[in-house]
Amino acid sequence: MNQDDIQLLCVTLSDEQYGLNITKVQEIRALGKHRRLPNMPKHCVGVIDFRNTMVPVIDLREMFAYAHSDISSQTVIVVMSIENKQETLLIGVVVDSVSDVISVEPTQVKHSPTLGTKVDTSFIQGMFKYNDHIIIILTLESILEEQELSELNDMVITDSTSA
Repeated sequence: MNQDDIQLLCVTLSDEQYGLNITKVQEIRALGKHRRLPNMPKHCVGVIDFRNTMVPVIDLREMFAYAHSDISSQTVIVVMSIENKQETLLIGVVVDSVSDVISVEPTQVKHSPTLGTKVDTSFIQGMFKYNDHIIIILTLESILEEQELSELNDMVITDSTSA
């Protein structure tokens, strides 16, 4: 492992493999109990109590419009820290499973292909081949727009203070 290598947590959504920056991962936990909030978008499944902090949880399978099976024992929430403006927010993401933590040399990472103006690829940091799979490195800060992150955070704060 080289000092410049990128450390990734490999996760599965549907049958596709993705990588999440391991330095942003706070915890991996069973899906378990979460509290639904009213009037949330379909991809927002609710909130969890993470070390006495209410953390919004989104389902990446819903965000990517993937067909997904029922929840299994391998379905987990990955709690991550993400940057929004000048603050760090916690967010939970539902994934079908997690597999490995891997190191990738930056030279192995390729830019995402240009797919036209109607396809948003801003959330793809890059992609690389690993064990005959193409793994896409996700940038969560780009998946959720800045306004949506603020709104999710505000909903969680409002709901936890009214409980």
